[in-house]
Amino acid sequence: MIDIRQSPHFANFMQDIGWRVEKIDSTYIYLRKFPLFGYFAKIPRPNPPIKFEQLIAFKKTARIFRLKIAPNILAIHKNHKFYRDLIIHHGFQIETSPFNPTTTIQIDLTQTEDNIFRNFTEAKRRAVRRAIKNSIVVKDSKDIDAFIKVRKKQYFPFGFLVTSEMKKLWKNFYPDNAALLLAYSQDLQPVGGILLLIYEKIAYYWFASSLKVGKKLFAPTLLVWEAIKLAKKRGSKILDFEGIYDERFPKASQSWRGFTKFKEGFGGEKVVFMENFAL
Repeated sequence: MIDIRQSPHFANFMQDIGWRVEKIDSTYIYLRKFPLFGYFAKIPRPNPPIKFEQLIAFKKTARIFRLKIAPNILAIHKNHKFYRDLIIHHGFQIETSPFNPTTTIQIDLTQTEDNIFRNFTEAKRRAVRRAIKNSIVVKDSKDIDAFIKVRKKQYFPFGFLVTSEMKKLWKNFYPDNAALLLAYSQDLQPVGGILLLIYEKIAYYWFASSLKVGKKLFAPTLLVWEAIKLAKKRGSKILDFEGIYDERFPKASQSWRGFTKFKEGFGGEKVVFMENFAL
C-alpha cells in the first residue's frame, strides 16, 4: 500500500508550499533549503526496499545536511528487525522527535455501519446522540473557506498561519481525493469540521477543528461518525486517525495525550510503525 505522502498529489502540494521535490525511483524526497547549511530533507513513509546507496549518494550531491526517513514498515512486520538493523547499519539513528506519526488508530470500513458504531465506547455513542439532540447538523461541503475560518478562530491569534497551506492542500486533493464535513449549530453557523484526504482506499483524518461552542454541543464526535460513513460511501476500506500518543517517545508526543483519548473512543485497531530515523 502506498502512503498518501508518497502520492503525486502530496508531492504537488509540497512543491506549492515551497519544498523542492525529488525522486529516487518511485520514492519522493522533500527538500527545504536553509541559507549557509544547504538542504534539510525528509522521506515520509517510503515502501521497502529502500536503496540506501543511492540515497546516501544523493544526500552528498544535493548538499543535504540532515536527512530524515519514516519507513512505511509496521513494527510487527516479519522483517522489522532486519530493516531496522539495515537502516542503522547505513548510519541512521533513531529520531526521538518523529516527523511522521509512529502510532495511529485505523478503523476497518469494510464492516457494516452498525458494527462500527457498536465498537464505539458507550460515551461516544451517547455523545453522537447528544449532538443530534442539540440540533448539530453535519453536511458534506466544498466551502473550504468556512473551515479555514473555524480553524483561524480555534487557533487565534495564530490562526492566520493555516490559510495558505490549507488552500493549497485543497487545490491539490479536491474533489477526487478530499472530502470536507462541516458541523452547523442550530443558528446555522459552522462550529466544527473535518477534512479527509483519500488515497489508495484509505481515508486520512487530516485536519479536525471545533469551536468551544461546538465541543459543548458534542459536534466533534458526530463529525467523526459522519466522516466514517462518508469515507465508507466513497469506497475507502480504512479510516486512519493520523497519529496518537506513542509511549516510545513520551516527550515528543506528550501533547497528543488528549486527542488520543478522544480517538480511542471510536474503536479501531492500534497500528504501530517502525521508528523514524535521521542521518
